[in-house]
Formats: sequence, C-alpha cells, structure tokens
Amino acid sequence: MARFVVIGLGKFGGHVARRLYEKGHEVIGIDSDKERVQDLRDYATQAVVADSSDVATLRSLGVAEADAVVVSLGERMDASILTALYLREMGVKRIVAKAVSPDHGKILDLIAHTTVVLPERDTAERIANALAAPSILEYLPLGVGFSLLEVAAPPAFLGRSLADLQVRKRYNVLVVAVKNGDRLELVPGASYAIQPGDVLVMIGRDEDLEVVTRIVEAREAD
Repeated sequence: MARFVVIGLGKFGGHVARRLYEKGHEVIGIDSDKERVQDLRDYATQAVVADSSDVATLRSLGVAEADAVVVSLGERMDASILTALYLREMGVKRIVAKAVSPDHGKILDLIAHTTVVLPERDTAERIANALAAPSILEYLPLGVGFSLLEVAAPPAFLGRSLADLQVRKRYNVLVVAVKNGDRLELVPGASYAIQPGDVLVMIGRDEDLEVVTRIVEAREAD
C-alpha cells in the first residue's frame, strides 16, 4: 500500500483521491475549502482543511513521507507553483501537478521537476487521436515532447518478429510491452513474433510516434 497526498480537491484532485483510495492506498486530501474536504471524508484516509502554501503545515502533515503528491489547485497558479517548490525542497519523491496552461506547466517542471498534467489538452489529444487514427487504443503524455502509445498491430506486422520490423531503428521508438487480452509481454525480446490481436505499447518522442501512427494506419488500409 502506497501513501499519497492530494492537494486541491476540486473535480480533478477529488477524482484522483477517490480512485487511489478505492484501490486500497493511503490517501491524505488537503484543501482550504471546508465543503470539498467534507465531501472527501469517506473517500480518504484523512481529509484536512489547510493552506498548502504554508510550508509548516505541509511538514506537520507528514507530506514529505508520501510516495507521491498530486497538486491540483485550479486557476491558482501562484499557489500551485509555490506548493510544488516547497514539496521539492522537502524532498518529496514524486510530484504530479495539474497545470492550467503550457507556460504554467513549463514553470512547474523548471522549478520542481514536476510531472505536469494538462487535463483538457490531454483529453482533447486522446479524443482527436482516437478519431483520426482508430488503431490508437491509448495515448498518454509522459512529459514535454514524449508520450506512451498503445496501437493495434496492423495485418502487415503479423508473423514478423520485432527484429525483422526494426521498430526502434526505423522509427526511433521503443516497444516496452505487447498486450493481447489478459496476456502481457513486458519488454519483449527481438525474436518476439507479432500475433493476431497484439497491441504494441510504445514510448518515444511525439514526432516519432506520429510517424509510426501514420505508417500503421497506411498498412491497415492496404
């Protein structure tokens, strides 16, 4: 069981806190709004009314011992930046912060090496990718310029090994796993042959993944 702290219990932060708690983890929810804290009390190990921009308060709640801290302070850019800075100075292992704009995200990443989430943009990109390229089953931004992509293997790939396809050499992306129903092949070897129903899980730069997507779509159309 991991220990998580969620700062800011609006729609995004509240949903994250509830899901983590439902998965059996220890969750501490923090917000300056009493109603939001009250709404989360049944879905968190501890729900606290507090100001996250007060570093003494964060220390008193044991935030530094958390496995990860989620910062979701809505439009309060100054508060989220200050909170992220305090968390980094306290030595928090992992910080995930909701940004309200790309520039806000850049600042968070610059001052606190934060994993930045832009919910509206990320959701829009996932929907657009799914509509434009039906073979894309999942899209997850990992940071500035990098993403994880799950794509259904096209018919032209079937029976061919990863060594034969040379995905990494040709497209500069890494196949980190292959999924097929309940089967999961982590870091498949070069001799792995693509089978019907396989889903390739790839990591790489956005521009390289876009090239792979176009190639896959073209081969599916053949």
